[in-house]
Amino acid sequence: MSEYEGESVMYWQRVGGDKDLKLDLKKLQKSATKAFDSGDISNNYKQKLVYNLLDAVKNKDQERFFYILLKAINKPGKEDFEELWEELQKDYDLMPDEIFINFAYSIILGIMKTYGGEKK
Repeated sequence: MSEYEGESVMYWQRVGGDKDLKLDLKKLQKSATKAFDSGDISNNYKQKLVYNLLDAVKNKDQERFFYILLKAINKPGKEDFEELWEELQKDYDLMPDEIFINFAYSIILGIMKTYGGEKK
């Protein structure tokens, strides 16, 4: 990790490379909020998703976290997830634990902001 760490942007270097990777936490959180702010997704589903994601973070299991998240957003014909998908496809690599935890909580907080937005 480099000395450029800020409040909402974090940098780290890829192993075997000299390129700094950038993680914009606010943009990531906004993308997650936008993706899950659909009335089609129940609060119950989002709460279960958040619980499972938090469990993966607690265990520092990046593979499981991404499996759960990608399974949730990989829905055919769902344009709501395009912006979040683009954020996830950037230079993200295996992250140091500190970076991963900040990354994960940004996603989780973005999802949690959408609680209560169900259409009846």
